[in-house]
Amino acid sequence: MLDNSRKWRPEPDWARAVLAAPSLSVRAVAGLPQRLVSGDIGGFLARYGLGSDVGALALASGGRYAVRMARDRLLAVGMTAQDCADGWHVEGYGVTTVGAGLRVLEARGPGVRDLIARATTIDPADPGPCAALQFCGMTCSVYFHGDLQTLRIHVDRGLAAYLWEWLECQPLLSGGAAGA
Repeated sequence: MLDNSRKWRPEPDWARAVLAAPSLSVRAVAGLPQRLVSGDIGGFLARYGLGSDVGALALASGGRYAVRMARDRLLAVGMTAQDCADGWHVEGYGVTTVGAGLRVLEARGPGVRDLIARATTIDPADPGPCAALQFCGMTCSVYFHGDLQTLRIHVDRGLAAYLWEWLECQPLLSGGAAGA
């Protein structure tokens, strides 16, 4: 019988996987609660004291924050089921746990801007209100976390190994000249 799984490399061991170069390192972020919120996101943000949400290449901070995914959808990061239950809420929004569906990669270092230039055509000076964008040919949610040298990338779990392999091939991470 044909075994299609032999066509692809196995997934990295995400708990230990690290790509490191002098100007950039990439690792997976484990155990980060992620909840998809749809509907009245303004009401959700106010109810949970999250302030405003962040868009593409915007700066998020802290352990709990919201990332804009679409006009009426956001990703609440760092909120557990104890903070807010799944399901429809009478305030006008629905909540779904999606942590198992999204892998989070974090790129850190002065080479982050070069990585952005290689991975997307978005203008960092005018990125837009929605964090979901084409990154490495896939739709990912991309923003800075904590500082402007730490980039978080939320990608569909099934595509994370592809993204990792793409990153491994980049001169920024494979020993080639930065910016080459």
